[in-house]
Amino acid sequence: MNDEQILVAPRSVLEPFIRFRGFRQAGDSPIEEWIEAGGFKPRSMMESDPNYKQLIPYILLRCDDQVFRYWRTKRAGERRLHHLYSVGVGGHIDQRDDNLFTPSNELLLEAAMRELKEEIELSETPDLRHIGYINDDESEVGQVHFGVVYEAWLANPHAQTRESALARGEWKRLHDLKDVEYESWSQFLLDEYLLKT
Repeated sequence: MNDEQILVAPRSVLEPFIRFRGFRQAGDSPIEEWIEAGGFKPRSMMESDPNYKQLIPYILLRCDDQVFRYWRTKRAGERRLHHLYSVGVGGHIDQRDDNLFTPSNELLLEAAMRELKEEIELSETPDLRHIGYINDDESEVGQVHFGVVYEAWLANPHAQTRESALARGEWKRLHDLKDVEYESWSQFLLDEYLLKT
């Protein structure tokens, strides 16, 4: 693992808000305070330090009644997620996203758009809408990550993975999504948002 500098927030600052497991819809949240209280730290240290949470933009791609999903190969950076399906595209926020002229609340959105363009080839540029958060302190991965979830609606279901770490990219109708094993964050979105009745 390289020592890229990634954006984290102290767990002590997040604590009043993250007393949930699963998906929580967006509402009032002190997201600017989290970013201002945080900073960029070495990823190699942060992957095993639960005193901090890595802020991760996580984007759902949708078109009509379909959702884009993919499978994580062994080339994916997070070994704990290998060979699992995901409906979320995203990744760490690093220093290339830190624009001094960008308000804190825009940093996550810009990083989300960068991740999306790096990982998925699209025929259009979608607008991203912040829909909620994901937290899971019961898993090893979740203890050090906090998801900021965005939704991107596309006019046409044209998307394919760009990276070798992401394979089997495909569009699936909502009622056909339950046929594979997902990473925990995607399962939360399926159970508590996409397929919630």
